[in-house]
Amino acid sequence: MNRPIALCLTSLITLAVACGDKGAANSKTAAADTTKAAPVAGDTTKAPPAAIPTVTIVSPTENDSTGPDVPVVLSHANVTIAPADSKRAEGTGHFHLFLDATPAMDTTPIPPTTKQIVHMGKGDSTFTFKGLKPGPHTIIAVIGYGNHVAMMPETTDTVHFIVKCSAKKK
Repeated sequence: MNRPIALCLTSLITLAVACGDKGAANSKTAAADTTKAAPVAGDTTKAPPAAIPTVTIVSPTENDSTGPDVPVVLSHANVTIAPADSKRAEGTGHFHLFLDATPAMDTTPIPPTTKQIVHMGKGDSTFTFKGLKPGPHTIIAVIGYGNHVAMMPETTDTVHFIVKCSAKKK
């Protein structure tokens, strides 16, 4: 047999077998149970993807005006907030705050606590920056694992705010 014809016939046979007459089988399945969602093409044995962890800066809010002491309140979803334990456990971490600093979102541990970086390693969700200078500021909240490496995909939230001049006492 001619090679191109053989290739065409092989392709047609493969296509016919793959597609087949599934209409009868599908109509029986549909009649038997109409409450199930239709299967997705491809591998239907995989579990749905896990929800992505998130952090939200509840306070201060975007473009807020504050005094020099700024309480920060955080919330989270799809992650367990726990004290730092030097271990990396998927789905478990603690908060870090960056004041007017940009975190390096890679596999290096977040630097130790400074005036600009705060490790909230006891599992708490509030912190107060005290005595901030008047002017614009930025807070970035990051969820890190127990080993202080930032979670990936990036789990951050950012808020910009302004510290107003405090009234001077006479």
